[in-house]
Amino acid sequence: MIKRTAFCLLFIFTVFFTFTLDLEIPESVEQGGVLTVVTDSSGVKLSFGSDDEIHSRTESFKTDIDGQQVYIALLGVPSTLAPGTYAVNAFGSPDDGEESRTEAIIVKSRDFINEDIPLGNSMSELRQSDDARKAEQWRTLLEILKNVDSTHVYESEKLAVPVTDYIRTSSFYGDRRRFLYDDGTSARSIHNGIDYSAEPGTPVYAAGSGRVVFSGERIISGNTIVIEHLPGVYSLYYHMNSLKAGEGSFIEAGTQIGAVGATGLVTGAHLHWEIRVAGVAVDPGQLTGDCIIDKDFILGNIGNQ
Repeated sequence: MIKRTAFCLLFIFTVFFTFTLDLEIPESVEQGGVLTVVTDSSGVKLSFGSDDEIHSRTESFKTDIDGQQVYIALLGVPSTLAPGTYAVNAFGSPDDGEESRTEAIIVKSRDFINEDIPLGNSMSELRQSDDARKAEQWRTLLEILKNVDSTHVYESEKLAVPVTDYIRTSSFYGDRRRFLYDDGTSARSIHNGIDYSAEPGTPVYAAGSGRVVFSGERIISGNTIVIEHLPGVYSLYYHMNSLKAGEGSFIEAGTQIGAVGATGLVTGAHLHWEIRVAGVAVDPGQLTGDCIIDKDFILGNIGNQ
């Protein structure tokens, strides 16, 4: 009798303290889009992908939406991801008795441009070289972009195009590129941002408020600045001829951070602007028309938390 009572008490204790993690996601998202997830607490670990591969990882954070405190997470969808059904996985804190949760989401296709880019001798050598510094600089940048700090909430509104006086948009997000080398060979790549052609010295402004997490020169991207806007959300600015914001500084949206140049791997003066969400390059153009976070979706799902 004593053993049975103890078992019953243990069963009641377990049921009382174990609960299902709340998870709200949209029905679909486009290639290159940002996926907004509503959860029921901060620090929830999330991943997006399939049984074969995880494409992005992040964790939820607390933010204020129209005066209401909510818990959300942002995941990036690669432009190269085949259309189809994928999984959003959430893992709560075992200490709080939260169970894991999985929801399905449909990734829709969109059209991308194919372009050939001829490179002269110097640029061909730069891209084809086996300089170990290129790989090391890429690894360093990836480590920065993988960082998700749930306390770093700086910007939630629309981003602004960082060059107001540009001549034209010379390349678009997701362009399928073929580099044509001067030796007759070629290589393919995906363009992860938007290129704005402009006169050298044209001011470049911060697209949104945030903290500068990198400011310096890189072999391929030239003079580069990276700004953290939200947990796991970063904007990148390449090829500038001067830098006006130092690492660790906090800057407001619209602050000048540099000037257009032709440093690194370029065929002319321009600014390459890129947005990374949970390590994934997403379409910057979508975030100038809509807020970084989908407020309508969040407000419509607060009652489900």
